Amino acid sequence: MVAATVIKKISMAVVSSGIIALSTGGLAQAAIIVPNGLEATEGNINNGWPFGLGFQGRYQQVYSASEFASLSVPQLISQITFRPDSDFGNQGAFSSTLSNILINLSTTTSTPDNLSSIFANNVGADNVTVYSGSLLLESADEGPDAGPKNFDIVINLQNPFLYDPTKGNLLLDVKNFAGGNTIQFDAQGNLDIINGDSVSRQWSFDPNFATANGQDTIGLVTKFTFKSVPEPSTALGTLAISVWGAALLKRKHQKKTT
Repeated sequence: MVAATVIKKISMAVVSSGIIALSTGGLAQAAIIVPNGLEATEGNINNGWPFGLGFQGRYQQVYSASEFASLSVPQLISQITFRPDSDFGNQGAFSSTLSNILINLSTTTSTPDNLSSIFANNVGADNVTVYSGSLLLESADEGPDAGPKNFDIVINLQNPFLYDPTKGNLLLDVKNFAGGNTIQFDAQGNLDIINGDSVSRQWSFDPNFATANGQDTIGLVTKFTFKSVPEPSTALGTLAISVWGAALLKRKHQKKTT
């Protein structure tokens, strides 16, 4: 009886390892900074919205799908990160809790510098609430004085968003219901009116407004952290091998005891 119990525990451990492999295996992380090319370059402007300067309202920012060309397959956005602006002066470290924030991500057919002033028209069918509730934002304000500062204003998404750039551009949609105080974030404004750029924004000063109060070509410099979606065949194969191994181990034990 003792031997049978031991074998059962071993078998269950092998099966459990297969389930863990199914749920976590292959989730390699990668990051993309938008606009591309600003990893080691300071943006040309700053922006405190939608997380600071007492902003209370709705904010949409669109990112061109072309900025995500390095994604060979759809991947899960698990984290969004910003960095302090350095051109605005020595702002210093900060820590601030915004009491009521709603953040959504979706794929959109709207393009940079051509957002519909009606917010709902920009929201894609795959719209997902990735964060809701109070949000702690903080920065150590570390990095060269001339910039760029470190990406350390981190938002870990409560729900990841599966983004496929072949389906359209990426829309960040933020409703800030209660304002808050942070610092100026690094941002990029369009200097090429003819050819356009990869980001733009619009906003209202009431989170419940259906239409925007203003638009411009500025966008927060944003770092997106992705988790790769594991191949189903690989994950299921790992589980199948684990279960097969457990069954074989049990069969060998039964032969010895009969």
